[in-house]
Amino acid sequence: MTKKTIQENQTLIAFWDKAFALSEEDQKQMLEGGGSDWKEIAPSEKLYQAACSLGKRNKVLDYGCGNAWASIIAAKSGCADVTAADAAPGAVQAARLYAARYGVADRVHAVCSDLNWLQSVPDGTFDGLICSNVLDVVPTETAEEILRELARILTQDGTVIVGLNYYLSPEAVAARGMVLEDGKRLYIDGVLRLVSRTDEEWAQIFSPWFTVEKLEHFAWPGEAKETRRLFWLRKREDD
Repeated sequence: MTKKTIQENQTLIAFWDKAFALSEEDQKQMLEGGGSDWKEIAPSEKLYQAACSLGKRNKVLDYGCGNAWASIIAAKSGCADVTAADAAPGAVQAARLYAARYGVADRVHAVCSDLNWLQSVPDGTFDGLICSNVLDVVPTETAEEILRELARILTQDGTVIVGLNYYLSPEAVAARGMVLEDGKRLYIDGVLRLVSRTDEEWAQIFSPWFTVEKLEHFAWPGEAKETRRLFWLRKREDD
């Protein structure tokens, strides 16, 4: 991995650590709150249904878990062994608090993960995997390394769900007054926030390890159009 990629990864971890960090008061309120609203913690109905489908699996990895909404839904839907992994310590702390709030701390195990952690996981450990809003907000070299390792630690019949942001066309970029470095990468205040690729470009990036079984589009609350992507992948037979 190049020195530039390593530095960008460190910048991203610091950014997301701060974004997910909870004050002591926030933590207290989180644990005091009820956990009956777990069906509403996914950013969209389609993401909720995707996470629900992982409840049928035996051992699930939520890679780049954030606050672990997908882990919680998978656990509530029947999976007894979910690993919520994130490189940002603030996200891991939030994941543990959310798991406790929603009564699944015994089934959702939050770990602080970087690529070294991923490389330490034995082959074929997980039969279900979700990676939402991760691969298109990290450097391409990092995304490819993550995909390589995810394919290795997944069982041959495992379910893979990848959530991605929307594609920003050159016209959309110009209309928003933004600039994409090398026509792909959006930086905000020096932090990589998006690597913009078409559906076909992503399918090509997946292709050394996975085939695309299905592609759905969805929207977050307040968005008028369903332009975000939800890829359902299958591990290639030759892996």
